[in-house]
Amino acid sequence: MPFLEGKSSTGRLGIDIHATAGKGDVGFCGYWTMEISTSKPVRIYPGMPIAQLIYYVVEGKVERLYNKKKNAKYSHQEHLPKESMMWKNFI
Repeated sequence: MPFLEGKSSTGRLGIDIHATAGKGDVGFCGYWTMEISTSKPVRIYPGMPIAQLIYYVVEGKVERLYNKKKNAKYSHQEHLPKESMMWKNFI
């Protein structure tokens, strides 16, 4: 299971990586949308490491993979990034 985390070195520059959705779903196949915010003006450069993916091993049986769920809103993306589809939630 992937987790997206900011790096402490970039956090010290005032760069925050994801405030809401840093955890990946088991079975998700597609593109992630990375959320970046800053507390002050800062420059980032191509190739500059600002985040890291951490993978945790899932033990046991996964009962429902994301890409097998009927209501998986972000599966089978053709383009990146994908806008919010929160309006499809059943409330």
